[in-house]
Amino acid sequence: MTNLNPEQVNQARNLLGNSKNILVSIPDSPAIDTTAAGLALYLSLSASGKQVTIVSPMQMTVEFNRLIGVDKIRNNINAQNGRNLIISFPYQEGSIEKVSYNIENDTFNLVIEPRDGFPAITSEMMNYSFGNGDYDVIITLSCSNPNELGQILGKNQNLLRGKNIINIDTDNKNSLFGKINLIDSTVSSISEIILGLLDQLGLPIEPDMATNLLTGITANTENFSSQKTTAGTFEAAAMLLKYGGRKSQFEAINPISTPQFSRQVNKQDRFGQKGLTPTFENNRSIPFGRQPGKFQPGQATDISAKPGVPQQQTPFPGNLPQQQHPSLNEVSKPPETPPDWLKPKIYKGSTLL
Repeated sequence: MTNLNPEQVNQARNLLGNSKNILVSIPDSPAIDTTAAGLALYLSLSASGKQVTIVSPMQMTVEFNRLIGVDKIRNNINAQNGRNLIISFPYQEGSIEKVSYNIENDTFNLVIEPRDGFPAITSEMMNYSFGNGDYDVIITLSCSNPNELGQILGKNQNLLRGKNIINIDTDNKNSLFGKINLIDSTVSSISEIILGLLDQLGLPIEPDMATNLLTGITANTENFSSQKTTAGTFEAAAMLLKYGGRKSQFEAINPISTPQFSRQVNKQDRFGQKGLTPTFENNRSIPFGRQPGKFQPGQATDISAKPGVPQQQTPFPGNLPQQQHPSLNEVSKPPETPPDWLKPKIYKGSTLL
């Protein structure tokens, strides 16, 4: 299913095994596949006893509601995720004269002294956040470079500095910014990579996790119809179904257009009096005409009839009076030739005008 570097996988196994607090980060404007993979990884690591946080710079919209655990995704790193208080404000080169602190009456005072000729620092310019001091490892998904972390990185400039990073991606142009880089561009989706990684690391794969991963693969392959789909993709889907994954009602972004027939049923006629109509994607339809709910002997079907308009019944030959029935001999017997048909004819007429 995946072609991950075995040595890198072993390093990830050792690193995660020795880590307690883990941050899973997905990029700004993530695809359903990336979000599904991140949630599956979050749920699996949590089930194995780790303290896990999952963050994304973007608020989750309604299209992500089908994913299990989507409410666990945070948009910032708050006090529950780290212990380092970070005070941020716009900075101009040379604008700060001195930074110091003092403690008075059990109060800590941070003193920032601006240099002469530069504007004062106001409270409106301040931005407060909490750093990542407690994270043992950071896992990034579908990030070609750290800048794709958006405001998560912007508000936490030291987020990646000195941290153990596991970089997971399908893009072969990835900048390889992680300590461990698990990159595979041959798979259909990031969800397929996460499935292979969970399997190789021996991490739990429960029905909810399998459902998320199956949804991610289905979304990224447009219901298994895109060129990204491989034999390994179907193997991954089969494995997820065995793990209890449930097929999502996800509609592909570009589904294959195939004509589908649908029967229109009137409330007053549950046998389909309105007929069978083929429905096409361009909303054009070809009526097949009215189809009676129940065939009555002796009653013909007028294909030009319109719904709601009474039809005139045309008797079948089987219902004609007996005397109107031609016999078989009469039907097959050719018409008789007049006796004088082959004799010469003499024209008789007047030439007078």
